[in-house]
Amino acid sequence: MLTAVSDEPLRTPLADEPRARVLLVDDVPANLLALEGILEPLGQHLVAVRSGDEALKALLLDEYACVLMDVQMPGLDGLETARLIRTRERTKHLPILFITALSREAAYVTRGYEYGAVDYLLKPVDPDILRAKVSVFVELHLRGEKLRQQALELAERRRVEEELLRATELEQQLVGIVGHDIRTPLAAILTTAQAQLSREALPAAQRKAFERVARGGERIQRIVDQLLDFTRARVGGGIPVVPGAGDLNELCRKVTDELRAARPERSIHCEFTHDSLHGVWDLDRLAQVVANLLDNALKYSPRDTPVRLRTYEQGVDTVYLEVQNAGAPIPAHVLPTLFEPFRRGEGPGQRESLGLGLYIARSIVEAHGGTLRVESTPEVGTVFSLCLPRQALADGRAHSPCASVASPMTA
Repeated sequence: MLTAVSDEPLRTPLADEPRARVLLVDDVPANLLALEGILEPLGQHLVAVRSGDEALKALLLDEYACVLMDVQMPGLDGLETARLIRTRERTKHLPILFITALSREAAYVTRGYEYGAVDYLLKPVDPDILRAKVSVFVELHLRGEKLRQQALELAERRRVEEELLRATELEQQLVGIVGHDIRTPLAAILTTAQAQLSREALPAAQRKAFERVARGGERIQRIVDQLLDFTRARVGGGIPVVPGAGDLNELCRKVTDELRAARPERSIHCEFTHDSLHGVWDLDRLAQVVANLLDNALKYSPRDTPVRLRTYEQGVDTVYLEVQNAGAPIPAHVLPTLFEPFRRGEGPGQRESLGLGLYIARSIVEAHGGTLRVESTPEVGTVFSLCLPRQALADGRAHSPCASVASPMTA
């Protein structure tokens, strides 16, 4: 019989510590109880079975740190069970400790080691020594599991990095294709169409055909420009801006005049707290942002409602621009991903859009050190709010006066 008596104080394992399985094999229930009592202070998962067959089944189901096994058992004895364990690839290196009351004759010990034992303990077993031996194998097992997990994580990290590298290379190839292989013939098409449309004597049918060509070419040109901006924002270190002194209000007037000419049936109201609002920004890029916000506001609001554009300043360091429309509010489930790429709105004509406009607009604003956010409610409608530092910053939002603006849920 085994005894669980020991003078060593019990250790309570921490709840978040990893645990290993230890397999106990003995046909005598009292011996299994004694082993569990001895090893319980280690805080590991103890699995007790009463035959060699049960031990082999248990080893098929789970990973174990070590096996403590009696030699003399009916059916498959401990030595034969050990031999079968060693024949399996998965368990060929599993530590096996024999515990037996057999004679101390060298022949028995030798057979135990020949059949795969790493240790051979004779009853009565000293509980402290047994715990010490098992704890060594548990520690080795847990370290091995940790190393395997780290290896898997490293392999996954490398796989993700390789995929990102391939994606970056693909996007860079796209820049080359779009920037040259498409733009060059597209420019020739647009030039030819515009040259034909400039002829006063062009027959009506041909004029209509060239107008369709010009409109189609201009739409392709917009898509090409968006793809290039998207790629720059993703893999080119951000959309480049070239700041220069200018008047934000004057820029807004020019953009709204162009949109009014294109959509004479719609009303755009501008509200400026000052006649001029001077700063240092990339005006061409900001015109792209304002045009996108106004165009979206016109698309997603009733034809008989005005779109409102407002600019104002706050202190000497920041200026604000707001675009508001009275259309139906943006659905709550759409708001968190509104500024992500390839997010298209719902409505007629949206199939022609890539869904990159707001992503590019936010990238341009952030390249200035600013913020772009949105609020959408049934009472107010949808308001896009743009905050800009008076002077565009080269180092982004971290040192921008706009960085203190409350972070919206979508920006």
